[in-house]
Amino acid sequence: MPELFARSWSRREIQERFPDIQQLIRLQRATLREGRAEGVDVVEVATASGFEFTVAPGRCLDIIQARYKGIPLCWRSYTGDVAAPYFEPEGLGWTGGMAGGLLATGGLTYMGGPTVDQGQALGIHGRVSYIPATGVYADGGWEGDTYRMWIRGSMTEAAALGPNIVLTRVISTEAGASYFIIHDTVENRTFQPVEHMMLYHFNIGAPILSENAQLLLNSEEVLARDDDSLVGLPTWDRFDPPQPGRPHQLFYHRLASDDEGMAHMLLVARQDTMPIGLYLSYTAEALPWFINWKSMAAGTYVTGLEPANAWVQGRAVERAANRLRFLQPWESVQYTVRFGVLEGEEAIRAFAEAHRLTGSGAQSTHLAQRTAVEMEQR
Repeated sequence: MPELFARSWSRREIQERFPDIQQLIRLQRATLREGRAEGVDVVEVATASGFEFTVAPGRCLDIIQARYKGIPLCWRSYTGDVAAPYFEPEGLGWTGGMAGGLLATGGLTYMGGPTVDQGQALGIHGRVSYIPATGVYADGGWEGDTYRMWIRGSMTEAAALGPNIVLTRVISTEAGASYFIIHDTVENRTFQPVEHMMLYHFNIGAPILSENAQLLLNSEEVLARDDDSLVGLPTWDRFDPPQPGRPHQLFYHRLASDDEGMAHMLLVARQDTMPIGLYLSYTAEALPWFINWKSMAAGTYVTGLEPANAWVQGRAVERAANRLRFLQPWESVQYTVRFGVLEGEEAIRAFAEAHRLTGSGAQSTHLAQRTAVEMEQR
């Protein structure tokens, strides 16, 4: 039964009082207008708990907005929403249409920094986030006393005489929930092996992000990407106020998984009002790295919470390090990622204790005092 307005409701009670379920929740397709966002297909979702998010079938079924009881949950960049035809594959061109939002997907055959891999020049973070979905289906329905909502579609990264790799994504939630679940299946639909890199780039900004926020993990190992990051390694769980020109930092974590093979993390925002926690739970074997990107720079104040199947140094680095994932002919891999909101100290504490999540000062596992660059040179 959904918890709504401080009480539980049966299906019958809801149907007696809400003749159109859209009086209670929202699941509505729309199209963006104006500027470079013209024509982007979106689905607006509200669960009646105060949790709202916007999915963009016009951009890989990524999630371009999210709020909880009016509080912005995600970072939004200078670019605003940008339609798929503006994709610039070269170098850092990807960032010209990176609106931020809650989730931007990286992949499917490459992601990470610009690189040249086996003679092929590759830009940042791949093509998939600019690919519009096909077969889009957004609907809801009753399962017993639970009203479920889902959005489904597929994105194909393909080229003549090249790869044909398909991401099928289902995003689901339910009335009264403060979470959504992403179920992704990536399949190589060719008769040749194909490189596969995957990144879930969750972007959190103010007011959740502040000098009072803390990242809680069950980290077995952490590596700093470079010398700028190494300076911040002892306090990897903390954040600073915005500073003009502040260098970016990035940390690679190996997270412990639970008995069900899921890894968990929690970003806690302790504000003057009710504390808020944002959590991710995801399939640890398929996504062995948790990456935390910190941009504490004024004007681009954001942290990235990023489950991934590779580092973000670029495909050539992954190949040289023997970490590069391949999908064999007609092989598929599945990913599950759950994002949710916790309200209040009791809920935050219960989640952290259940999954043994702590900050840098309480870590009992080995924290490697070296950079990722040094690791690559070994």
